Amino acid sequence: MNRLSSFVLVILSFFYIFSHSGISEPILHANEINGVIDKNRLSDPDIRTVSDTLARYTMGAVYDNFGMTAEAVAEYKEALREGKGVTEIYLKLGADLMLMNRLDEAAEELNKAAEIDPENTRVHLLLAVIHTAKGEFGKAATQHEEALKYEPGNLDTLTFLSELFIAQRKFDKAAEVYEKMLRIRDNDAFLYFNLGIIYSKLELLDKAEEKLKKAIEVDEEYIAAQMVLGFIYEEDGKNDKAIERYRKVTELDPANKDAYIRLVQIYNGMKQFERAETENDKLFEIDPDSVEPYLNRFSTHLYQKKYREAEQAVEEALAKGLKSASLHASLGYLYSTEGDYSKACAEYEKAVLIDGDNDIYKLYLATALDQAGRKEEVIKVLEEITAGDEGLPEAYNYLGYLYAESDRDLDKAVALIEKALKLDPNNGAYLDSLGWAYYKQGNMDGALVEMKKAAKNLPNDPVVAEHLGDIYNASGKTLEAVKEWKKALKGDPKNEPLRIKIEKNKK
Repeated sequence: MNRLSSFVLVILSFFYIFSHSGISEPILHANEINGVIDKNRLSDPDIRTVSDTLARYTMGAVYDNFGMTAEAVAEYKEALREGKGVTEIYLKLGADLMLMNRLDEAAEELNKAAEIDPENTRVHLLLAVIHTAKGEFGKAATQHEEALKYEPGNLDTLTFLSELFIAQRKFDKAAEVYEKMLRIRDNDAFLYFNLGIIYSKLELLDKAEEKLKKAIEVDEEYIAAQMVLGFIYEEDGKNDKAIERYRKVTELDPANKDAYIRLVQIYNGMKQFERAETENDKLFEIDPDSVEPYLNRFSTHLYQKKYREAEQAVEEALAKGLKSASLHASLGYLYSTEGDYSKACAEYEKAVLIDGDNDIYKLYLATALDQAGRKEEVIKVLEEITAGDEGLPEAYNYLGYLYAESDRDLDKAVALIEKALKLDPNNGAYLDSLGWAYYKQGNMDGALVEMKKAAKNLPNDPVVAEHLGDIYNASGKTLEAVKEWKKALKGDPKNEPLRIKIEKNKK
């Protein structure tokens, strides 16, 4: 998580917690400052008799009300010189330091508040926000759980905890929290909807369907739930049920473009091209100046291998003045399909110029450049995509494999592929790349371990089988090598170098 997004999270969470907790209450009662202020003196109308602690705290609250956070912080610090052990002052000071993005200082003050008043749920929630912003998810979860000890039914706290688990992709834990929330409030369509999404992430499609149906049962006009249920049915191969859901969406919202787009794609996949065109015509009526109907028409022609008509659909949109990276990317894909890689590169370059922040288009460009034999340009584009730590796993793997294949900076090749596997741990292609990079390094033990994992994930892939054979051969296990090479040749019968390798070694 970058610092900017962390700060945004802090600010949003800060105001969310405050708006639900009453923390902005500027009045500090005498019994809340542990006897530092004499109650009798509080009733004295002469301001000179009010203790420094209360005066400083009150002034800090005034500054807060006027958005003068730095001044408020100074007052709270002065208040604490006299009023040690006052939870509310530490809480306000910590909250203001959060607003100033001084997260470590904020945590220090809030921890002092937690020591004094461990049952204060607001303190734990603010600490959870800080830890989340710093990427310390385990510590954040601990603070949420502390808050729930004292308010086990607090839906705000449970919501924060579920979002924390989702951010860590711990969807099973998030599902447990949502189930708990639904036991507290069982008529909330939004909770059912979110839980349905979580179960779909866990690939528990039956449970996802059950929760989404429940959301619709609570709120029949919940369009998002209808749409996601349609996606679930598509994923499960239940096209008729998906169509039924999307039709329902178009009844509830006749101008819903997403539903028509999904209907076109389903009918294309079912090779019912006339129906696809009928749905797309409705999309043209709704929004004739958007790119979607042209892209749909492109897809319908492409499914039928009517390449010229597909090209014309995109050219028509461009002639109309519609500017979209996806239009050029579609042409790039078409030209790649036809083997005209020079034209494909030109179109992908246009897509990147329009939407330079989209690494997918850069990845497509790299692939087309590779097909055109422009290796150094491929590497340059991939190095640009992989410059950060949150890029596309496909790009990390692609560049790492190219490095390994050309014996170019093998340590960096391994590091890149490991990044890809961190993002997608069970990807057979990435495991193959890592095994191959180890092989190139001469690390045969590591190579064999990773390549066996790749073969388990991709049992019929000829490239993986050939690589595994090469590793066996380099390890002196010729019989095993020939066995894998024969398996590879079965999947790639035109591979003459592989055939020669088998003949050379099988004796």
